[in-house]
Amino acid sequence: MKKLLFLCLYGLSSWTTHAQTPAGYSFIRNAPDKRKADSIKSAIRLTSPGAFEELSFRTVRYRMMKPLSLQQHKRYPLVLVLHGSGAVGTNNITQMGILPKLWAQPHIRQNYPAFVVAPQFPERSSDYVMDSSRHTLVSVPGPNTNTVLALVDSLKKVLPVDDRRIYVIGFSMGASSVFNSIGLRPDLFAAGVAISGIPDFDHLSALEATPLWVIHGNADTENPYRTDSILIRTLQGRQLRAWEIDQLQHEIYSELYTTDILPEWLFSHAR
Repeated sequence: MKKLLFLCLYGLSSWTTHAQTPAGYSFIRNAPDKRKADSIKSAIRLTSPGAFEELSFRTVRYRMMKPLSLQQHKRYPLVLVLHGSGAVGTNNITQMGILPKLWAQPHIRQNYPAFVVAPQFPERSSDYVMDSSRHTLVSVPGPNTNTVLALVDSLKKVLPVDDRRIYVIGFSMGASSVFNSIGLRPDLFAAGVAISGIPDFDHLSALEATPLWVIHGNADTENPYRTDSILIRTLQGRQLRAWEIDQLQHEIYSELYTTDILPEWLFSHAR
């Protein structure tokens, strides 16, 4: 009888836990090969930004890397990479961190040819305000977010960009701007990846309709994971992929730059 009661309670507990787990959500144990991750990160950071042209558009300076060889009559994906607040400025170099340089790695550049655009915001691209109804911070776009979206539109007119495969990725403030950008232009992006950002609750229908990968460490004290957890529970969309990384602080999860998982996931989506 006790065994039967235990099994019933266990089954009820499992069902309840499963029922409360948001669609697309995964809990990831953070157990990286630190030596390997540090070695790869160092190699990526040492990558010269020379593969990226220095350009400007209105008030925003940016760098862009083209595919290794442009084939006639072929169109290529465009990847927009948005930086964190520590890279705000006008030198057109500070924004060149792990995420844009990842795309310059020889095997990535060979297997995932794309126009990679890394703008540098002269001021914050997203600001954070308290949402009293949700008791959490939310992000709102700054004026330069629209400038960068206009930049993408301008590049589509002069480059062989595949309109169906335009992607946006970002870390920290840049991740917040991923949410904002998809919200402002739901017609533009085929998919987005937001790493350790503050979400935007003003454009839930756009976020729900776009393939979105939300990645956040639950030990993050700069942009607390709780903010993204509320978004994850709110969206409940089939397009959502959400990773809660156990014991990860405010940093980029190592699997995103030690494997091809990031470009592979992005390139699996088209509008």
